[in-house]
Amino acid sequence: MIRTFLLALALLLSGVQTSQAQVADPLWLQLLAHLQAQKQVVPDESDTLLMLPREAGGTGERDFISRKLVGWKDGKPSYEIVAAEPPIWTDDDLRITRANKADQQISSALGQGNQLLLPSTPVKRSDGQSLDGKLWTLFEAQDKGFGRDVLMRAWVEPETGRPHRIDVKGRFLMVLSLDLSSHYEIASKERSLANKVTGEIKAAIRGKGPEVRFEVDVKSWAEAPVPM
Repeated sequence: MIRTFLLALALLLSGVQTSQAQVADPLWLQLLAHLQAQKQVVPDESDTLLMLPREAGGTGERDFISRKLVGWKDGKPSYEIVAAEPPIWTDDDLRITRANKADQQISSALGQGNQLLLPSTPVKRSDGQSLDGKLWTLFEAQDKGFGRDVLMRAWVEPETGRPHRIDVKGRFLMVLSLDLSSHYEIASKERSLANKVTGEIKAAIRGKGPEVRFEVDVKSWAEAPVPM
C-alpha cells in the first residue's frame, strides 16, 4: 500500500512544469548554486521511517529501515539494509522489496517537487522572515495547472543564499496531496545538504482517505564518482 501511494505521487508530480520568465534574483541564484552542490554527494548511511497512522485512515503499519552505501552500479549507488524494524529475517523477505521501492519513490517525489527550483521560476521574495529563532529571506513559487497546485517555500540565509528549509506542498487531481519539508545543514566542503526530510502523502476522495507519513534522516554522506 505504501508503495502504491508513492508510485502514484511520482507519476502525478512528473507533470509539474513552470511557465513564465523573469529576471532572476541574485540571491535566488545563490540558493540554486548551493542546491546544485548536493548533486556531488549521495547518502552514505540513512534511516527511513514509513507510517500509515490509524488516526489518518491507515492500517497502523510502521516500517523502519537503516541503509548503508556498499558500492556503485551503472553510475547509481547501491545500498544494503543493515537494520530493520520489524526485523527482516530472510533475503527474500517482501519487506526488502517494499522498502527499496518506497525509498526510490520518495527520492523520485523529491526530485519532481524540485522542478520549481530553476533560474527561470517566477519567485516572490520576502526579507526578514522569522523561523527557528532566526531571520531569513523567504522565496515562494507556485505552479498551477490542470489538476495540480504546487507551492514551494524556501528559507535562505540573506547574506549567502544557503538553504535552511525548503517546503513543497501540492495537490494533484483533487485527490492526492503532498506536504514535505527538507531541512539543511552545512556539511563537509561547506556544502548545504538536506540531512532530514519529513512529509506526508494523502490520497483522499471527498475528504477521506489513508495517509502515508515518512521521515528520512541522513547520518553521513559519500562523494559521488566524477563522470568520465
